[in-house]
Amino acid sequence: MGDMTHKDHRQRMKERFLKNGMETLHDHEVIEMLLYYSVQRVDTNPIAHRLMKKFGSLHAVIEATPEALKSVKGVGENTVILIEFFRQLMNRYAVDKEEQELKFASMDNSDKIGRYLKPRFMGKKEEILLVMATDSKGKVLGVEEISRGSIRTTNVNIRKIVEFIIKYNAAAIILAHNHPGGLAMPSDDDITTTIRVQDILRPMEISVRDHIIVADDGFISLRDSGMMNTISTIRNNITRNPIINKNIANRCASDIIDIIK
Repeated sequence: MGDMTHKDHRQRMKERFLKNGMETLHDHEVIEMLLYYSVQRVDTNPIAHRLMKKFGSLHAVIEATPEALKSVKGVGENTVILIEFFRQLMNRYAVDKEEQELKFASMDNSDKIGRYLKPRFMGKKEEILLVMATDSKGKVLGVEEISRGSIRTTNVNIRKIVEFIIKYNAAAIILAHNHPGGLAMPSDDDITTTIRVQDILRPMEISVRDHIIVADDGFISLRDSGMMNTISTIRNNITRNPIINKNIANRCASDIIDIIK
């Protein structure tokens, strides 16, 4: 009798969704319906309520770690896999949508760059550095992850950046990374990293057009904010100091030699 009651309830929920859409569903009902496909012959409404109570919101449930999800009564491996798959599917959808809409566009302003790259940082809990390769007209040739963890000059894989540039025969690159849970404001490390990448790529005549920093739903462009001009000023000051300039030149030469080996 209980199984038939749940079956009828599920059917009514599905019909309601098909007729009226998700707008008519409460957040816990959205989770309840999602769990239909991982929990069989069990009322998923109480599980959905427990998830909402523990994490506080729909998006927090979707972004919860597998370990945290498993701590909720009624959540097993199938539910963890389903929620993780659903989250990654949303990310893939957002990335693909922007890639297709901006497929032939020139990345000539920060709005387009932000639209193209922001979805790639959705739900990321650690800092990730991406590099976008463009041709001479600003059309995107490719995007790849270069490193994970704190964006420091010692962590940035210059060899990987150069190999990426050669792979796509790029005329320029755009750097992008995220500040999870923080503000989209450049740190000293962000600026230092930008300077180092510019200095190393200059002999190859590859320009760094911009550096985008993403945080939550917002982002900042170093070029739009004037920071790229500040970086140019810093570089000019370094150039006028022969001792500092020699140290940087030696370090850059060493990096390039390592890449060629």
